[in-house]
Amino acid sequence: MKKKPIALITLGVLALLAFGVVFIPNPLSQRIVSEAKANGYIKYQPLEAYDLARKICTQCHSDERIKMYCPRCGPPFVAVVPHMQTFIANYRQTKPEAKFINITEPQAVAIVQVWNALVGNWEKDFREQDILKLIGHYEKLKALYLTPVDQRPIEAFLSGREELKIGHMMGLEQMQRKLGTPENNPQPAKPPAMEMNISDGGMDQHDHDHADHNH
Repeated sequence: MKKKPIALITLGVLALLAFGVVFIPNPLSQRIVSEAKANGYIKYQPLEAYDLARKICTQCHSDERIKMYCPRCGPPFVAVVPHMQTFIANYRQTKPEAKFINITEPQAVAIVQVWNALVGNWEKDFREQDILKLIGHYEKLKALYLTPVDQRPIEAFLSGREELKIGHMMGLEQMQRKLGTPENNPQPAKPPAMEMNISDGGMDQHDHDHADHNH
């Protein structure tokens, strides 16, 4: 009979410890929450995803290189980001002294939305079967690609943050607002008025020459 209360007390203590580890700020709780997000158990918030994208992607690419990525340089981010795992694996072999953070698929889903919103989303410029083939076996990224942009929480939120946009998308909203304004659509210049010779009743020099020629 005494074993049951002891077991309940033990479970209660373990539950309190688990709650404290996860929800009370401390290094261990941060590590647990970070791993849970990386593995898709907890969703990334938009600004968390922004920090994650910058942290992981600048391991191998400079800010300038990310800014310059555009439709002419390659396929959409949804087809590019998952294959960065291959590059990271290669870097780990060629530079064993450096520490590179790999990309899990849930992280890739978040990172794709970040760069779509801040650099550019040109998924519609490619055929669906081509993108799905490039994505390969990454089912979560396939699901993201098939999700309308306005239903992608991270991308939808960051698309409205003009101050964060870089490269292809930087200043786009301001340029669109200026379209149609007089300073950006100047009226064609009017041709100069013909000079009149008042002294001879409005006849210009060409008329004088023509009259002299007839005489």
